[in-house]
Amino acid sequence: MAEVVFVHGMGPIDQSADELLADWRTALAATLRREGEPALAERLEGGATDLAMAYYRHLFRPHDPADQWDVRLSGDQARTATDIGVGLLGGIEEHATRDRDRAEAARELAAFRADLGPAQGPPELLRLAVGGLARCGAVARAGFAAAKTVLLRNLSQVAAYLDDEDVRERAVAAVLDHVDADTRAVYAHSLGSVVAYEALHRLEHPLPLLVTFGSPLGLRTIVRERLRPQPPRVPPTVKRWVNLADRDDFVVALLHLDKVFGDATGVLEPTVKVANRGLDAHAAVKYLGQAPAAAPLAEVLRTG
Repeated sequence: MAEVVFVHGMGPIDQSADELLADWRTALAATLRREGEPALAERLEGGATDLAMAYYRHLFRPHDPADQWDVRLSGDQARTATDIGVGLLGGIEEHATRDRDRAEAARELAAFRADLGPAQGPPELLRLAVGGLARCGAVARAGFAAAKTVLLRNLSQVAAYLDDEDVRERAVAAVLDHVDADTRAVYAHSLGSVVAYEALHRLEHPLPLLVTFGSPLGLRTIVRERLRPQPPRVPPTVKRWVNLADRDDFVVALLHLDKVFGDATGVLEPTVKVANRGLDAHAAVKYLGQAPAAAPLAEVLRTG
């Protein structure tokens, strides 16, 4: 088993576990070195600290769209994906740093609701939601992430996880396959924070550290209401939970996760707000390049 387990989020299904692991290890080691922890950085890069990527992206292959018109979801899954897209628009409207971005999201939400009607089936509504997201500056600045096909893929992956029991169980198992009593930390990005949350509720031994970043865990109408178990609460074996969020990360539905999970113990700390450099505020390696992402790991590795 691994001392540090990474849990990836949405993304291309042809990106392998080894590629993701190498990218995350390099980014985190560089941050540790920059923050005055060269010995710990060397441990990560040299293999003295055992790392693993919990990989489940291949499970989404049946739902992977060929283009922006190719909705490979059941009616229920398409409705779930649509609701997620609308929720992400609401997050942009609520907390984007630019007034223009918030106004764009509000305008797209109003246009989406105006287009609702009995003639619109689930695939058409999903395409409307994807189009609204793609026209928002907070999404468009993410470059490749703004392509409608990519947005459709990302929403489809979240919907498939929530609505397909086989996908859900196998993704959770991918995390638990790497976590045991020797694991010191779990780092989970984007959809991976949802998978990790559900997996860690099944642990029977303590986990010193959970770090989530770019998380949709606070999405009001879908993710928050469909997390398992209910009501949402901190996994009981997790000893410290650090959450990082960039206000311009369009996947971040809510900045203050501690308000969602009602944790009176202080395990879930107030969200650390960061400003990721470059255009794509959601990229995992951007978050791992932030000092608050590396500092908790340095603490648990030193004490371990």
